[in-house]
Amino acid sequence: MKLEEAAKYASDLLLSLPKKTKVRIIGHVDADGIAAASIVAMALARAGYRFHISIKKTDPDLINEIEKEENDLIIFVDIGSGYLNEMEKLKCNVIVLDHHIDSKDIPSNVMYVNARLYGLDGSREACGASVAYAFAMAVDEENIDLSQLAVTGIIGDKQDFAGYNKKIVEAGIGAGFIEEREEYLFVGRSLKESLENSLEPYFTGFHNAASFLEEIGIEPHMKFEELDEKKRKKLLSALTVKLIEQGCDEIEWKKTVYYGKNYGNLFDISSKLNACARLNEAGIGISLCLMDKTAMDKAELIQEKYRDEIRKEMKQLEKKEPYEKNNFIYFYVDKPALAGVLAGLALKYLPQFKKGKPVFALAYNELIDISARADEKMVENGVNLGLAIKKAAEKVGGIGGGHPIAAGGKVPKEKENDFLDALDKELEK
Repeated sequence: MKLEEAAKYASDLLLSLPKKTKVRIIGHVDADGIAAASIVAMALARAGYRFHISIKKTDPDLINEIEKEENDLIIFVDIGSGYLNEMEKLKCNVIVLDHHIDSKDIPSNVMYVNARLYGLDGSREACGASVAYAFAMAVDEENIDLSQLAVTGIIGDKQDFAGYNKKIVEAGIGAGFIEEREEYLFVGRSLKESLENSLEPYFTGFHNAASFLEEIGIEPHMKFEELDEKKRKKLLSALTVKLIEQGCDEIEWKKTVYYGKNYGNLFDISSKLNACARLNEAGIGISLCLMDKTAMDKAELIQEKYRDEIRKEMKQLEKKEPYEKNNFIYFYVDKPALAGVLAGLALKYLPQFKKGKPVFALAYNELIDISARADEKMVENGVNLGLAIKKAAEKVGGIGGGHPIAAGGKVPKEKENDFLDALDKELEK
């Protein structure tokens, strides 16, 4: 069976309900989850159904919270695979649209549509928004415009445009809703601003980029697009040397950028959704996806605040040495919302974190929040962060999961050392 066929069974379940039924949508708190929940919401609204969306973190009590509600149908999107064994407690039919590592035990009240069950790599070839798009297209093929949000989710989940993801972007381009362009990374701002504010790539020590630019004979106030070819090459060569000194081995100055007919630059929209998720403003992210006219400006402010916080933390992290276990590196952050992005940037751009091991960020909350990142080479060598965190967390009464390359979890504070030891053993296997 293909993903599209499974999505058709799920859409048939929805369409068997009377029009105007209110459907509960539970999405995951990241860019992919917000895009995915919005896709489902728009498909429902167009088909004549009402909806109530909540964007949720992974939490051991999630199902207990939802169990108290009265619902006719619940759709979990980009979340749910880790809760399947608890869903039989829910007194209604449930659809799960997901791509995370799946469970073998599926309760009778659950229709489980996971990309991994249909020959797709849920870490590269189909994200939550991809599966949500398959569902929306099964509801009505006129929903092809939602390919814009699916691509936004794919970008947010840092997936490849391969497998089902490739089908989505090709369909969106073919229908005139998506446009593909090749662009340099630094466009629109002065070079000084671009370099000082850049997070991907992140440049260490660039708290005042003017001197760097002046040393290579380029005026800091100029924009990249204003440089002639000779100066462009000179700048990119100098920046390449800088990143090599930081230990980076993959450097690209041009990338394929997708633009949506209704949304503009989808990389930028994905960044805005991620910022909304991390700063507890998921509602604004949903409004942006639903094309609320005021949401774009609000999301822009949230995005800037989020990026400012990341830059501030990265500057501090530049000065710190991480802790090290046999099979991973870890550090502590004050703000749980920044843990994942800081782990990823540290792994990629900070020399002291480049030891060929996954990087974990720990943040104290009511529980300890854990976010982890690996790279492709580590995954090729057998690292599976999602599985390792899941097993180690469960041993100490916590919860965890995700993908081989990026994962997270929560564990009790008093079990921190036990968790770190268990994690070290899991990553050794």
